Amino acid sequence: MKEKEIILKVNGQEIAMVPFVQKILINSIEAVTKELNGCPENGNIEISIKRQQ
Repeated sequence: MKEKEIILKVNGQEIAMVPFVQKILINSIEAVTKELNGCPENGNIEISIKRQQ
């Protein structure tokens, strides 16, 4: 099995994260999507947050 990867970009700039933060984000996002009806267990997950200025 391949290692899971998470990338955080703010305004197009990639932000470095320590492994602990990466694991927290991955586990949290996967836990939420697992509970959604109709959400497949396999495949990539993409999230985009657009903040108001």
